[in-house]
Amino acid sequence: MFVSVLYWLKERLRDAWLWPLNLVRDFPARSGRLGRTIFVGFNALLRWPLFMGKVARAGTLRRQLRHAARQTGIWLHLFLVQLFDLVGGPEVCQFVMHLGMHTTPLTAAEQTAVQSIFGPHNLRYQDVRIAQGGVLHLIFRFNGGLAFATWYTIHLPVKRDVGQGTAVSSRQNLPLLVHELTHVFQYHHVGSRYLGEAVYYLATTNRNCYQYGGRAHLRVCHQQGKQFRHFNREQQAQIIQDYFTQHRQNQDTAAYEPFLAQLRQREL
Repeated sequence: MFVSVLYWLKERLRDAWLWPLNLVRDFPARSGRLGRTIFVGFNALLRWPLFMGKVARAGTLRRQLRHAARQTGIWLHLFLVQLFDLVGGPEVCQFVMHLGMHTTPLTAAEQTAVQSIFGPHNLRYQDVRIAQGGVLHLIFRFNGGLAFATWYTIHLPVKRDVGQGTAVSSRQNLPLLVHELTHVFQYHHVGSRYLGEAVYYLATTNRNCYQYGGRAHLRVCHQQGKQFRHFNREQQAQIIQDYFTQHRQNQDTAAYEPFLAQLRQREL
């Protein structure tokens, strides 16, 4: 018990230290994303009078205004989440959330397995935490046991084997771990926007946002020039999960490899 308490305290001190650390080491990337978003918004604002004049003459004002409202909503989402990232919001939220959970780092075996997918230097593998237990029991009861990732934390359910009467950790499911690590990868390279985009598709499609058409459809997509970034966040994660599964089973993964290459090149 005493050892468990010491481990919990060590993990919480680590969480606290990540806030000032990431404020410094992630400042260039985070401020760069926010700066680009501000520039796009300012540029659109300057062009607004010219835009209004053109659409008024073309007689498409109502349709164009709906489009402009949608684009403004997307811009506002980006601005808010990038500002949230800049002040260290993800680190503060993870610290608070971890107070009621048990967190552990990736094992050496897990790191070895996933580095073959994401590359050795594209993620801070030592910062990834697997969260289980505590308040997550209640969360998984309401979300149907759906694993999820928030920033650098992967939340995995512990399911009960009815036949054996024992608890079975979904951590043993490496393809699921790869799926959730894809979301961590998304966060690391595009920021917290990934979370809003993933939740949006989950909510608007009634969780039917994972399907991408399988191997055959990926071949067609590649021939037509569709890029990995054109898939929604859950489709991206499912593509990488399916590649990992099929590669381990020695199946043909040629259709997946162009999109995996784009992932490694951070084209999200």
